[in-house]
Amino acid sequence: MNSGEKNLFEVELEKNSQLRNELQLQQEIDNAIKTELKVESFKASLNAIHNNTVGKKEGKILNLQNKWYWAAASITLVSGTAIYSLRHHFQSPDYLFNSYYEIWQPTVVTRGLESEYITKNIIKEFEAGNFGKVIEMLNQNYNNNSLSPKLLLLKGCAEMEMKNYNNAINTFGIFESKDYTLYTEAGQWYQALCYLKNKDISKAKQMLETIIANNTSYADEAAELLENL
Repeated sequence: MNSGEKNLFEVELEKNSQLRNELQLQQEIDNAIKTELKVESFKASLNAIHNNTVGKKEGKILNLQNKWYWAAASITLVSGTAIYSLRHHFQSPDYLFNSYYEIWQPTVVTRGLESEYITKNIIKEFEAGNFGKVIEMLNQNYNNNSLSPKLLLLKGCAEMEMKNYNNAINTFGIFESKDYTLYTEAGQWYQALCYLKNKDISKAKQMLETIIANNTSYADEAAELLENL
């Protein structure tokens, strides 16, 4: 990118959390590939050393063979370590969170399902990425028990975007005593992701198992995530 494109990209990165997650995921994949390439390069170098010595006198070849076996053992160790590191990386809570988290889209997910009045300015601020302002406006005008299902979910998601995962867990927890169909399902899913981000794997698994048992719209994703945990 030229300097102008880079500036535009950085501005978009500041306000677009999904883009930030995608960038972080791409960087993690790139780093993992580089690790594997280093291992492959090391193998190729050892092969070249071995091939260049073939045809020399027998004593030298025998000596090299001993070195080659030690090198082969080293390759096995390095490769095994790299594979273990990669597997561990791709199963880490942060990696899994970035892989499964997508910001909630109220105008898309709930179109035609919400009949009560919703504060347009709050929705507008949320869609603009002004999550701190969303939380401020909600706290000024409502308490959690008086929030409509959509605004309750909106608040929890805004708290996630602000990285206030404990607050988000408490907000989503209000859905436990209510039945708002799609809202409850989304709240459970995001609550599980908050536990995951907090590295509370036990509670994350419990919530995922609940989602699967209830066969909600997030059941397939929950089963896949649970398997990766």
